[in-house]
Amino acid sequence: MKIDFRKIKVKDIEGKESNLDISKTLGNVIYNNTPDLGELDFAQELYKKGEVEIDEQKVEIVRKYLETGQFYAFIKEGVNNLLDKITEPKKEEKNV
Repeated sequence: MKIDFRKIKVKDIEGKESNLDISKTLGNVIYNNTPDLGELDFAQELYKKGEVEIDEQKVEIVRKYLETGQFYAFIKEGVNNLLDKITEPKKEEKNV
């Protein structure tokens, strides 16, 4: 599944939705903190393109770097809602 990190839907305190671009910030956080070459490549792709293909492995990468303290809870909520769409069908398949 592709996720466009330039258009993350977030809600303000009143529940009003807007889009937020976190592609460059998240790309930089991963790039500056990873010891892994695969994550480094992913960070560069995210930074340059904004819209990237996300599989279960990349879901875990994104979740890990969301917790670095660089991102507020309302941003994490918006991103995690998208990531859950990738991981939830897998959980349902395992229960069948």
